[in-house]
Amino acid sequence: MKRLVIAGILIFFGVMLATFPARVAYQWFAPAEIRLSGITGSVWNGSAAEGIAGGAYVRNISWHFKPMSLLSGKLAFQTSSNPVSGSINTELAVSPGGNLTLSALSGNVPLDSVHPAFQQSGIRGDIALQFETIVIRDGIPVAAQGSVIVTDFFVPDLSSSRIGDFRADFQTIDGLVVGTIEDLSGVLDVTGTINLSRDGLYSFIGQVAPTPATPPSIVNQLRFLGSANERGQHEFRFEGKL
Repeated sequence: MKRLVIAGILIFFGVMLATFPARVAYQWFAPAEIRLSGITGSVWNGSAAEGIAGGAYVRNISWHFKPMSLLSGKLAFQTSSNPVSGSINTELAVSPGGNLTLSALSGNVPLDSVHPAFQQSGIRGDIALQFETIVIRDGIPVAAQGSVIVTDFFVPDLSSSRIGDFRADFQTIDGLVVGTIEDLSGVLDVTGTINLSRDGLYSFIGQVAPTPATPPSIVNQLRFLGSANERGQHEFRFEGKL
């Protein structure tokens, strides 16, 4: 009789664990920077109608638990979501140390949905993401391997028309996330390097030069960067903290 009682208790808790409502788990454990609504399903397989994460609005969010991830000491889910337009698909894993790892990340999103600063400044474009992995600790990317392509890049303070397409390839070097930037097409010849440290400090250092297609208004603005070198390139540097 005692064994039957124990077995019944184990089955009860097993069923509770397998069907634990995602809505309850969200209310108990979700960080303040993540807000979801329309939550259905369980914590292992569920969905949300819409939400905001890191300041970005997404909808049609779904997740599916990957039990084999437990063998590597992580809790991983296959996830998909849609921003205002486009889509994002990735495997999301949480390690015991609190690191968040995104694997096989792919997606297409509007640039102004990535950060409020782009919305406020009117900067626009379309982003294509393709990453093997991104590791995030305390909200800061500390490792990355992949690429970002920005097309139809538009900066209202620089030009009244789109200035082109650009590519950034990221990797991790000596504890820094390093991205090399180049133009793919457009009205400017741009090369540069982004360095992101683990404390969130970043620098973007590069060179920019006009092309035969560069409007005179942009050529005039480039002069504010100082004298050009023998190749006609102007050096620039931006620094800040995420």
